[in-house]
Amino acid sequence: MLGIVCGAGLPFFYLSATGLTYAPASHAGLLILGAFPFFVTLLAVLFYQEKVSRERKIGLSFVCAGVVVLFSLSLLTAPENTWKGDLLLLAASFFWAVYTVSLRIAGLPPLVSTALMGLVSLIALAFLWATGLASSGLANASWDMLAGQIFVQSILVGLMTGFSYGYAIQKLGAENMAAIGAFTPVLAALIAIPVLGEHLENYSIAGLIFVSIGVVIASGIFKKR
Repeated sequence: MLGIVCGAGLPFFYLSATGLTYAPASHAGLLILGAFPFFVTLLAVLFYQEKVSRERKIGLSFVCAGVVVLFSLSLLTAPENTWKGDLLLLAASFFWAVYTVSLRIAGLPPLVSTALMGLVSLIALAFLWATGLASSGLANASWDMLAGQIFVQSILVGLMTGFSYGYAIQKLGAENMAAIGAFTPVLAALIAIPVLGEHLENYSIAGLIFVSIGVVIASGIFKKR
């Protein structure tokens, strides 16, 4: 339960939100959701002595290549401090992997795990605000901004994502979910172009291709078929 709370609760959101202040959304999609299959496998090998198949080794090699390409080239050519955002996004990816493994092991119903994650995060935020350790920034936000964030963070991310992700893992299994999740970095990068006015650099495109191919191969879905 601690892995569920920390992996997808307040620590994860803090790392990903802070990382996005330095790095573009295309990097977030690639590093958080593209790299997390590698961290999931690493946790499974270290703590549960899970054997890694040949297909997964090949796929994870592609994932690592994509992350290395993105990180190294953004370090050399991207705006200053982008590398800080990339590191924070990789840390968020590790936390999401902890959440995925913990969710699978705990076996909690999707709504229960979502409620647990939200309740503990709310208590932690209330404590931080009450003690003055963190500033909410609510006084500087407009009502339009607050309404949009409440809808996105509470309904879409908080409830729908938590429930649908947990439900899908139970019904489809982690491998099929990983294969489907390979398309998420691509979608995030494409949506960021019209919504945020971002553009894809050549190294971002290369990283997306490597990671997407790697996740699909590592999922083992081709071997199953």
